[in-house]
Amino acid sequence: MAAAAYLPLYFFLTTKRRLMRWLPHDLGLPPLRLKLELLAVSLLDWILAAAVLWACLYISGAHVKPALLLGAFAGASVLGLVSQVPGGLGVFDGLILIALKEAGFDPPVILSGLLLFRLAYYLLPLLAGLYIGSEMFTQNSQALARLRVRLGSHPLFGLLGLPAVLLADLGTRLVAILTFLAGALLLASAAMPSVVEQIDVVRKHVPISFVESSSWFSVLTGVLLLGLARGIDGRLRIAYRLTTWLLLIGAGLAVTKGLHFGEALFLLAVALLLRARKRVFVRRAMTLGAMTQAGWYAGLGLCVLVFFAIGVAQVLGDDSFDLFYFGFGEHTSRIGRGLAAALLGLVVYLIWQFFAVRRAELALPNRGDLERARSLYREHGGGEFAHLTFMRDKYLFWAAEQQAVVAYGSVRNRLVALGSPCGPAQAIDRAILEFRRFADAQDRVPVFYEVLEPDLAHYHDAGFDLFKLGELAIVQLDEFSLAGKRWEDLRQAVNRSTKEHLTFEIVDAPHDSARMAEVREVSDIWLADKGSVEKGYSLGRFDDDYLDWSPLALVRRAGKLIAFANIVPPYGPNGTASVDLMRHVGDAPRSTMDFLFAKVMLWAQEQGHQQFSLGMAPLSRVGDNPYARINERLASIAFRYGNNLYNYQGVRRYKDKFKPEWTGSYLAYPRGVWVPGLLIDIAALVSGGHGRLLLGR
Repeated sequence: MAAAAYLPLYFFLTTKRRLMRWLPHDLGLPPLRLKLELLAVSLLDWILAAAVLWACLYISGAHVKPALLLGAFAGASVLGLVSQVPGGLGVFDGLILIALKEAGFDPPVILSGLLLFRLAYYLLPLLAGLYIGSEMFTQNSQALARLRVRLGSHPLFGLLGLPAVLLADLGTRLVAILTFLAGALLLASAAMPSVVEQIDVVRKHVPISFVESSSWFSVLTGVLLLGLARGIDGRLRIAYRLTTWLLLIGAGLAVTKGLHFGEALFLLAVALLLRARKRVFVRRAMTLGAMTQAGWYAGLGLCVLVFFAIGVAQVLGDDSFDLFYFGFGEHTSRIGRGLAAALLGLVVYLIWQFFAVRRAELALPNRGDLERARSLYREHGGGEFAHLTFMRDKYLFWAAEQQAVVAYGSVRNRLVALGSPCGPAQAIDRAILEFRRFADAQDRVPVFYEVLEPDLAHYHDAGFDLFKLGELAIVQLDEFSLAGKRWEDLRQAVNRSTKEHLTFEIVDAPHDSARMAEVREVSDIWLADKGSVEKGYSLGRFDDDYLDWSPLALVRRAGKLIAFANIVPPYGPNGTASVDLMRHVGDAPRSTMDFLFAKVMLWAQEQGHQQFSLGMAPLSRVGDNPYARINERLASIAFRYGNNLYNYQGVRRYKDKFKPEWTGSYLAYPRGVWVPGLLIDIAALVSGGHGRLLLGR
């Protein structure tokens, strides 16, 4: 009666302006035609919903007459609306269960149909809507763009490194979940015995060999789909190809093993959704050690364990169990053989993952590669760090049709480029993007370490976030002179050198073995005094081959070598000269290094070089205002109070006496990366590994 009264009540209430006062004043009451159109749309929606419910009940084994179901559906829907519970959850289902139970249908079968109805009519459309709208929304929504900026600048999210761009991958993540559900559905279908009526239908239309082989292979396919869902989530190209074929094969197996058309349609729908996202599957490798991987492994293991538990329980509960007995109704024997298929699928997936998703080994450059890089540096400039390429502890990535090169190191899943790409100006932006795509294809994080202020626009345009590392000290050589009050300290150091019997010379490469033995002796003494070991990556280390790429500056006392530095030559028309490896014996005069620096800068000035780099003062002027980002404000605390760990302020004061120009040095990294963890990884890269970083040796 309530359902019958609903329609005339609707027409009556919509004629009363007092009851429709929520409408805008400039709009009249809805005309009869509009009300009829709304009625038609609503009626169509209810008929379609009832049809979906009837189909779900039919698939579950409850063959309800349409007239009976329509009456129960109308009453349950009205009461579900009155209850104000979203979707009438619980109210609608309970009333349908009561009505059909009174009509003589089995409650478990009805519940199975209702669960299938909720999945088909509510969950799947929701997932489809999220899938279709996720990419469009995340790319085009200005509100979301503003939200990302606000989240990125908030101290809490900055501290935790929470990525605000997770929604951008929502569509791909949903396809991965649906792939996982497809695998779980195949296992669930194999674990549940078929009803007698379905067995009779299958016996009439499908040969027993098809049923048995399809059941076995569907279990194998289900386990593989469970595992491959991780590859879909990781946008792995090979996982996309295999999953597409397995979904199509699984759909065919669902039909031949028992005429499971609903199951086949679901698998085909997932395959179509996967095909629609083909362009996002660009990765060739995948990180296997991430927490995300552990979650997918847990899901895979749980599904397989549940399947095994069901299978073992059924086998142990059947006294007449025979593993090799084949028959349409022999579910216990079939699931027993399915356990072997599940185990095989698990082994095959783990072996495939170990070999298929591993990254290709990176190859360090040979002498020819380094000569080629040096030619490019000389023609187009190499920035502040090009010479460190010749330590041969960094890989070379050639970009922009071989016009530009990126020198980078690898630590964990990070590819850390040292400085900006080197090459013609018009190729820099392209090289940055190609390096980022190269890293992304391997599921690695692309990072640019120590990029300077003039280059920051390139990284901003490529979508990188920035963290200030410190400041680089640059001396303009056309202004440099030992005369006048400005350079008094250096002049005094040079003047004292005569009294201390110090001499200076620059020797060009290549260096003979006798000279290298002298230099090595000084280096070993310096390392022993400092209690240190050789570093790498962004810091020079003593290596005969590396030192043979440039001149050496030598300081002797009474003919004996007491200090040295390798000179970093400027590359390109506007290059910057510098020194890299600087070491001295413990009893060298205090002014020895000042003397060495002064003489090297005078030499560079005579050679016609325009600039000289004194290197970076770490954490200098980092986070020194209240509006700086939370990570940089934390770093400023280390600069102020961390001198017992590293002489941050002393380095700044020492370089200040050369009256340099200070240029900011930055870390460019993808948004969402946790900066403290990234800095630890880079420190490990410099130290030669996390173990050496922790142990200090």
